[in-house]
Amino acid sequence: MAIPRPSDKEFDHAEGLTLDFGPFETVHRWRRMPECDEFVGARRSKHTVVAYKDAIYVFGGDNGKNMLNDLLRFDVKDCSWGRAFTTGTPPASRYHHSAVVFSNSMFVFGGYTGDIYSNSNLRNKNDLLEYKFNTGQWTEWRIEGRLPPARSAHGAAVYEEKLWIFAGYDGNTRLNDMWTLNLTGEPKAWEEVQQSGDHPPTCCNFPVAVARDTMLVFSGQSGAKITNNLYQFYFKERRWRKIPTEHILRGAPPPPQRRYGHTMVAYDRHLYVFGGAADNTLPNELHCYDLDSETWQVIIPSPDSQIPSGRLFHAAAVINDGIFIFGGTVDNNIRSGEMYRFQFSSYPKCTLRDDLGRLLESHQFADVHFILGKASTLCLLNYSALNYCLITILL
Repeated sequence: MAIPRPSDKEFDHAEGLTLDFGPFETVHRWRRMPECDEFVGARRSKHTVVAYKDAIYVFGGDNGKNMLNDLLRFDVKDCSWGRAFTTGTPPASRYHHSAVVFSNSMFVFGGYTGDIYSNSNLRNKNDLLEYKFNTGQWTEWRIEGRLPPARSAHGAAVYEEKLWIFAGYDGNTRLNDMWTLNLTGEPKAWEEVQQSGDHPPTCCNFPVAVARDTMLVFSGQSGAKITNNLYQFYFKERRWRKIPTEHILRGAPPPPQRRYGHTMVAYDRHLYVFGGAADNTLPNELHCYDLDSETWQVIIPSPDSQIPSGRLFHAAAVINDGIFIFGGTVDNNIRSGEMYRFQFSSYPKCTLRDDLGRLLESHQFADVHFILGKASTLCLLNYSALNYCLITILL
């Protein structure tokens, strides 16, 4: 099965009907994109990736010997790599930082800096830097007042013009605090979020995804408390919810193994989890979580897929109807410069179950009604070869 992919070709029009004749991409197909050449940018892990318009931007990370602070750009249409234009003072070299996009800017927060080769000046940061895509200008934000503790391997998200920072590692212990900062207007001040509900344990090296006015967190490094639980944070209520995973009782597939260093993105009504280190293995299955049914499944790739090997500390972003995965640490602690694209599928939600339930409750096709009291209603559906006979019993 194939679905259309946006192209530069002209479309045929006929009274409001748009016909797209290609090019097409096979659904659930992994495709290896051109690798980043060493003269453009080093192979790396623990970096960040963001999507802006038709390009992927890669910042920082480490190449196994040194921390990096270069900014690479991958053009999705041309499938070409280059160095992004920059001006101003760039951030210090770092890894395990976070990067998000808001409006026409990328915001980089925190991370681990120093010289890993000589093992000197190593420390976590809590600085915030902005990169303007239109001008290439780097600017450090100067914020007065109370600041979040310096950290790395944390989660970051944007919701309603605010930057949200969650958990991470401060150099001594794992965290599970949350901070937010308004990215528009004045004054510029950090606010510690008072969280309620069933929140995740202290953790680091986990991904976050934003969907339906919530932020979702899956697994990560939590010491002895590491689990494969999925947590959901409701921004407006500032409340956490632990999503149930009793798959056996529900007759659903199991969730992914507990892991860290993986990626998770949101698309349509699904979350997609790839890679990471799971109990000393590097799995390369793509797991999908349905936000409606609250069930997991493993996506079977198309037969012609070029499937990436297992890896951790890679990064991922979504452009249009595909996920792009870049870099990471693969077998034998080798850094990767590979880029892969996976083609999503987007099918309308099946409403047959809900529609049938409403039909039964409406009693439109009830042949016999037994009224015995005012308690609950039990509906019995009697199937015949050609006709349905519905007997509704009111108990």
